[in-house]
Amino acid sequence: MTKKSNTLPVGYRLHQYRIETVLGAGGFGITYKAVHEALQTRAAIKEYFPVEWSYRDRDEVNVLANTQGALPTSEVGEDACYTWGLERFLNEARILAQVNHPGVVRVRDFFEANGTAYIVMDYEDGEPLSQILQREKTLPEEQVRRLIDDVLPALEAVHGLGYLHRDLKPANLYRRADGRTILIDFGAARQALGRRSKSVTSVFSPGYSPIEQYLVDGKSYGPWTDIYAVGTVLYHCVTGAAPIEAPARVLDDPLRPAEEAAVGKYSPALLRLIDRAMAVRPEKRFQTTGQMRAALDLPPEEEDGRTVNKMMKPRLTVPNPNPEPPAPPNPPGWRPRWLWGGGLAAVAVLAGGITYWLKPASLPERPPTPEPAVVVDESPAGPQTGQNYIDPITGMKFAWIPEGCFTMGSPETEPDRGANEAPHEVCLPGFWMGQYEVTNAQYQRLDADHDSGAFDAHALDAPDQPVVRVSWREAASYADWLASQTGLRFRLPTEAEWEYAARAGETMSRYWQDAPKQACDYANIYDETARQVITFNWANYPCEDGHVVAAPVGQYTANAFDLFDMLGNVAEWTCSEYDAAYAGGEKQCADREAAAGGRRVLRGGSWSDYPGLVRFAYRFPASPEYRKFDLGFRLVLEPATGT
Repeated sequence: MTKKSNTLPVGYRLHQYRIETVLGAGGFGITYKAVHEALQTRAAIKEYFPVEWSYRDRDEVNVLANTQGALPTSEVGEDACYTWGLERFLNEARILAQVNHPGVVRVRDFFEANGTAYIVMDYEDGEPLSQILQREKTLPEEQVRRLIDDVLPALEAVHGLGYLHRDLKPANLYRRADGRTILIDFGAARQALGRRSKSVTSVFSPGYSPIEQYLVDGKSYGPWTDIYAVGTVLYHCVTGAAPIEAPARVLDDPLRPAEEAAVGKYSPALLRLIDRAMAVRPEKRFQTTGQMRAALDLPPEEEDGRTVNKMMKPRLTVPNPNPEPPAPPNPPGWRPRWLWGGGLAAVAVLAGGITYWLKPASLPERPPTPEPAVVVDESPAGPQTGQNYIDPITGMKFAWIPEGCFTMGSPETEPDRGANEAPHEVCLPGFWMGQYEVTNAQYQRLDADHDSGAFDAHALDAPDQPVVRVSWREAASYADWLASQTGLRFRLPTEAEWEYAARAGETMSRYWQDAPKQACDYANIYDETARQVITFNWANYPCEDGHVVAAPVGQYTANAFDLFDMLGNVAEWTCSEYDAAYAGGEKQCADREAAAGGRRVLRGGSWSDYPGLVRFAYRFPASPEYRKFDLGFRLVLEPATGT
């Protein structure tokens, strides 16, 4: 009897791609080589397929959760394991898409289909370093130095954005046909899933992971973590074998230094570089990739003069919003916030992930609180700036947003911007916008049985909390219901309306600009309060607001249009169909009668998102059926005819 394959069939059409072959498969996903049928370009597509939690249906296409995957992720009955992993797969895809460097494989798109999710990446001709070493055993010094020249700048770019790789090894370094080497897999995904599945080999790569990756709390993470892994890869390149595992080196290190194991075959400077990068204690390694690059050609006496203080530990304090320039040779202050509860991602062949932390910035002036609005109870006709309308059915309050023009999108200099945020001028007529996100109590006027549930035993179903776990179709149906009850034109906002209303004249990336300590005045974000209770795979804001999960609506400072929670709390559905090129779809609602398959756009970020996603311009495309613990919505009310 032939065993059925777990992979998609060759020739299968996945959106605009046709599957050509399987590139690789691991415990967390399958990577395919595919061709874009219209453009005739090749791509590598990673499919979320955790073997411990899922199986392929009889149709050889759809992915379903198995018995273990259907179990909750905790004793308190949280999301099923498979769903938990899928959400993190998508979340890290969002983050990886922000990394744009020629030395890092490029994520082009990601989407949901067939009960799972996919990440589309550039396809590169070439082979992993692991295959080269298996064939050649060692590399000549010229190739080793070229490897360093390729890998360290790529890592420097990744670190500069606030990420860590955490799974550097020969299998995750890919030599292209032109001879250049790029980073592919990131490692947090395997580690996050490994902690849930109790699979030790999922947590680290033996021989290539530093000692801090064997520790549960991970308080010693920083650039030096990736630098150790680089050192082990280089050690393998010059000795022909991977080094022993880091824990075996702690008490009485039996590993022969590179200066001894490869003496006479390579330059002393290169071997010294490898040995220092592989120091067991983090504080004895190079603290940054720049420091490592500078040390390569230094003579021994000058190199020793630049060695960091042997007693100095990696700094783990909250970044100072107004830091003093660091005095050399101390390393810059890092505060990585990776933790085992992080998300899943995939680049090229195996599953992976990332780490994110905040960088310090100067504090802006806090804008004044808007003047109290005039409340208009009777009718939304004849609106004026400063007026509010109260819906008599739900008690929902709407603020009048005056007509105007603004620059939608983000400048190329904005940190964390995506390629789908092209700046362009948009002009809009006036409209009414919900001052608050729709609450559980308001939504239950339509669906009394809806339960927003909880996250890690923290309730999300209080009457004044925003309703969550609502799909786009359900949110749109709620607007239709309210319109039928009142005779008024309620709907979800377009993307353009949402961003115009959220900015309220603001041209920066967020209300608090780049001052993370002020974020808690304006938005419910992943802050120190939440971090002490819930662990995600990215940094928290260094402030406290007292809310662990979604807060009751209206708890933070309103913007200049008297709207609350436009950033953070819960991400919000818009009515627009996703168009990466901003070709006009952002100014209109998607055709609800059209064939299924399109994606809608979520805006504003949420209490659980990493900081770079909580921006006015950030766009997250999702299936209309997508539901999540931090996704909700607010409504727009079109003005009466002739207004």
